[in-house]
Amino acid sequence: MNLQAITIDFWNTIYDSTGGFDRNAYRQRCLIEEIDKHGLFIMGDEINKSIEATWAFFEKAWKEEHRTPSTVESITFLFNYLKLPLEDFSVNKVANAFADSVLVHPPQLLPDAKDSIQKLSSKYKLGLISDTGFSPGTILKELMIRDGIANHFTSFSFSDETGVSKPHSLAYLTALNQLKIDPINALHIGDIEHTDILGAKNFGMKAIRIKADKTSHFAANSPENTIADFDLSSWKEILDLLM
Repeated sequence: MNLQAITIDFWNTIYDSTGGFDRNAYRQRCLIEEIDKHGLFIMGDEINKSIEATWAFFEKAWKEEHRTPSTVESITFLFNYLKLPLEDFSVNKVANAFADSVLVHPPQLLPDAKDSIQKLSSKYKLGLISDTGFSPGTILKELMIRDGIANHFTSFSFSDETGVSKPHSLAYLTALNQLKIDPINALHIGDIEHTDILGAKNFGMKAIRIKADKTSHFAANSPENTIADFDLSSWKEILDLLM
């Protein structure tokens, strides 16, 4: 293999899952403020259930339809669940708060991720391939700019922009078309076997499964065996292998 390009996952690969509790609390406060404006009262337990139901709605589309609902689509489901008036202004206001929560309470870069990405970009073209949740690609990219890593990437493939999520081939094709690199000369780094690794291998790329984020709820459910070409535990190991 003449490795020319590397594509990298965002969540639990570059960034960890920290801040999730604070993000959820921030989202709930913004939702409650909007509920109060309608003169309604909803118990806290019901609000918790509504957000859990919204995540279940999201994950069903992600796993079964290989797409990630937009923030507005998810918040529309949330409003319907709570039987709130579907006013565009209210839906958009809550959707914006849910999207911005990752900037208000950001996750942390995984150990050695920033340094490794900088060094890898001196040798390979880099692309980002990310499935997005409540925060769209524009927000995730803003976080990357703020942390000084976005400039090392030549291409970006976000599921809210492509309309598909991994392992759909279009997620990988979008990134590699921007890089002008064939799959045979590219490698993908990600943490989830049935999305990152399966999609990359099916598309003809090499793959590294990284298991560096112990805060990920996916880590506990990660299969012992992998179809990835390499199964590594840190960015330091990745850098040693590829440089």
